[in-house]
Amino acid sequence: MDKNITKRVNCLSTKIKREITNLSSISSVDDLSGVNSFIIVYIYKNNDVYQKDIEREFGITRSTASNIISLMEKKGYVKRESVSDDARLKKIVLTDVAIKYCENFLNDLDKLNEDLSYGLTKEEISNFILTINKIENNLYRRQENAKGINEKH
Repeated sequence: MDKNITKRVNCLSTKIKREITNLSSISSVDDLSGVNSFIIVYIYKNNDVYQKDIEREFGITRSTASNIISLMEKKGYVKRESVSDDARLKKIVLTDVAIKYCENFLNDLDKLNEDLSYGLTKEEISNFILTINKIENNLYRRQENAKGINEKH
């Protein structure tokens, strides 16, 4: 068995992204990607979502988040609403079209999750999630260390 974590995670990620792209809810809509779909789900499940929340949740830069939100706004999936106590802040809100799409996507995603976890015990799933969290923390620590090195130069 290949024990190269980066290679295995990358291959698994590629395969899962392909499965997500092939979900009927996504393939029936030409103008949404898997990332857009997960952003819609995030907004759907959370109240008072702002661009900075999307940046943090998805590990993307301010400019990337801004571009994604602008495109989704242009396509009619989200709108930005001013906040009464701070005119500079814009809350990201789903349109009715996005809400309907999201409900279909979540159903497809539930089925995909069932298929991916077939034959796994609850303990194996918990251990897998725990392992993923540890790897994410290791990546975060590595990035913070790299920032510290770059700041010294």
